Amino acid sequence: MDHRVAMLACLIALLPAIIAQTTTETPYAGNTTAAGPERCCFPANQFTISKSTSSGTVRIDGPLLFRHQPLAILEEAYEAYDYDNGRIASYMIRRFLGGIPEQHLRIVEDLEEETVWIIYPYEEKCVKGKAANYPFHADRCVSEYAEYLGTSYIDDKAVYTDTWGFLIPGSEEYPSNAYYSITYGKDSCVPHGTLFAGIAEGWDVKQHLVSTSGYYNYEEGIDDPDAYFGLPDYCEEKPRKNGGGSGRPGRPGRPDRPSKGRRTD
Repeated sequence: MDHRVAMLACLIALLPAIIAQTTTETPYAGNTTAAGPERCCFPANQFTISKSTSSGTVRIDGPLLFRHQPLAILEEAYEAYDYDNGRIASYMIRRFLGGIPEQHLRIVEDLEEETVWIIYPYEEKCVKGKAANYPFHADRCVSEYAEYLGTSYIDDKAVYTDTWGFLIPGSEEYPSNAYYSITYGKDSCVPHGTLFAGIAEGWDVKQHLVSTSGYYNYEEGIDDPDAYFGLPDYCEEKPRKNGGGSGRPGRPGRPDRPSKGRRTD
């Protein structure tokens, strides 16, 4: 068996462990009737958070050279959520196993217009598209379609989390067909992790995808909004709100980390 196929098979085999995450106090395997806690939303209107993602993917369409070739991707993202001004942004560093060059990109989403800018700072290239075609962040609140899966704890019961999940059915409106789950802090509703397994359609590609993410370094406030939301001069348009900035992060590889608790209005 090709080693890349074996790697993807291992990821799929680990799905039950990924979903379970830790010992659950409320077993949920096969339990579809658990009422669960109240659905929650992120605790702050403005915050930053980091995310680490590991993915295994096989493309279904696209250039023949890459079609049906398994690929493993490691991704670090530094995200800013600004609901007061209707925008979310991320600075991503993608590392591909197999010799493909590392990729740096920024994403700036306008929640009102439902559009995104995809910015490649090293290439000085910008692309604008529909937000639905470029998913990159967690939803603000637990979905009304999500089913409560159970409560888990981390470390020596230091942190408790609630996990919710739902099936994305695959349709003209929702072209992806997969199972998705997200875990929040039980008392804080801060995101802890996500899991996606199935067929994904987005980022101009259709693919079989198994992806798991972990969130860390949550801090309220956004210390330097332009590091996240400012569009560079080589983009055709300026941002709708609080524009400006060079479009490059203050430090190599990511935006400067904000001071804890500092807010911007």
